[in-house]
Amino acid sequence: MKKILAISVFCLAALSAGAQTMYDAINYADYNYYGTARSAALGNAMTAVGGDLGSVGINPAGSAVAGFSQFTLTPGLSIASTSSSYAPVAYGTFGSPTPDSQTRFIMPNFGFILQSDLRRDYGLKSFTFGMTVNMTNVFNERMTAGGTNNDSSMMGEMAYFASGIPGSQIGTEEAYYNTNYSWRDILAFQSGLISNYGEGDDQYIGSTELIYDDGTIGLGGPIKQSYYRQRTGSKADAVINLAFNWNDRFYLGGNIGVASLSFQENINRMESAVNPDDFALIIDDVETTWLNGRERYSLETEGTGIYGKLGMIWLPVEGLRLGAAIKTPTLYSISERWLWDAVCNFDGFDTDQFETPVGDYTYQLVSPFNFNLGAAYTMGNVAMLSVDWERTDFRSMRFREADRSFGYGSFSEDNEYIRQNAGVTNNFRVGAEYKPVPAFALRAGYSYKNYAEKAAGTKDLTHTASLGFGYSSPGSFFLDAAVRYTQCPDSWYYPYDDYLEVRSPEVGIAKNMMDVILTLGWRF
Repeated sequence: MKKILAISVFCLAALSAGAQTMYDAINYADYNYYGTARSAALGNAMTAVGGDLGSVGINPAGSAVAGFSQFTLTPGLSIASTSSSYAPVAYGTFGSPTPDSQTRFIMPNFGFILQSDLRRDYGLKSFTFGMTVNMTNVFNERMTAGGTNNDSSMMGEMAYFASGIPGSQIGTEEAYYNTNYSWRDILAFQSGLISNYGEGDDQYIGSTELIYDDGTIGLGGPIKQSYYRQRTGSKADAVINLAFNWNDRFYLGGNIGVASLSFQENINRMESAVNPDDFALIIDDVETTWLNGRERYSLETEGTGIYGKLGMIWLPVEGLRLGAAIKTPTLYSISERWLWDAVCNFDGFDTDQFETPVGDYTYQLVSPFNFNLGAAYTMGNVAMLSVDWERTDFRSMRFREADRSFGYGSFSEDNEYIRQNAGVTNNFRVGAEYKPVPAFALRAGYSYKNYAEKAAGTKDLTHTASLGFGYSSPGSFFLDAAVRYTQCPDSWYYPYDDYLEVRSPEVGIAKNMMDVILTLGWRF
């Protein structure tokens, strides 16, 4: 089922800019906690642990556990590696994979908490106030794939789907402001990726295609195809936190959170002739041959949202901690800007790059409700084991028009699709800490989470493993470090739709990520 999902993601995102889908909502609403190096090293199994600024976003009560004020700063690196394979037809034989990678500097955490000791022997003993920023996702990917195709082409697909649209209507700049026409069709025609043939002006042929003697249209010869996609951006939650400590046994806290979202995507699809002589053409009464063509799509997304979160930690007996937190849906305001450009090159002709106007659209997204439960057991000051379960119901996501406070307007079909096809994710996390000496700690963690589509299976799990250590000086300074490895589910997509009796190529992507995180902290 992951194959169908990934195909839909590419086609809907690349070919229908400005159209929001369930997969966009999942991409923007899903959580992948980063936080401090300590929380990352423990697999973010922090619901019942607390005492750390990385735990504040998971359970607001965690800030009251530490018993002191603190400030932390956490820089890091995110390294994404991909291995992408190409098959000239869907479900065909894949060629050798092409490796690619991208490294980004990240800032998973910074902030402070201030503890006020009320100097009481019982009852409300202290409270904490804090402001923290914790990253909740990193968008990091670069992939390249390609091979030789003898059956179909991007330009042939463009020509097929533009059929019936008068060229006289889409050959001018004013066509972009006519809602009856697709920007992609307009750009393909104006750039020369497709052109008219026959007596009318509403039938099209791709520059990779020829008309044979029997009147059929087909690929002129083998072509080289290549596909490139890059994704960058991040999500982060800035929270104002207030938490209370009763008798060093019960902790209660709340967050007012402001979520920020930044996502950028660039997609390039390129085709070139293996043998240009296979593509003999006549342009303006001049004989020439087609050489290559490219279509590029760019998307920039920015968003902010607000939510509330409430959490508690309870110590029923010595050594045992139980924690729980509940988070309201986040109401996002999201703005998107997108642009297409294309160029088609012929032997002996100077060709220009054509581009569409910049499209923009603002809408609202209501992200899902979620809750998490946790338990931790501490063995004095020597060791700790913690487990977490977090559940998120993506069926409750909804799009809204930005200028309407209530109702979903034109998003009714999209929201019904979400209700029918989105699912529930379960994120299981476990972490362990061991202190061979009081000043030094060794840590490890593991988590897995299913994908937020109802039809997702066991192969669609994201697995994350982490290791780390911590040093606490006799004074106020402390240092934590972590390395985290994430294995993402394999994904596939079709670069373009099937047309006539030919099928699109298929690209398969294997991806993993490694994060290296360092926290510098001071107690006061």
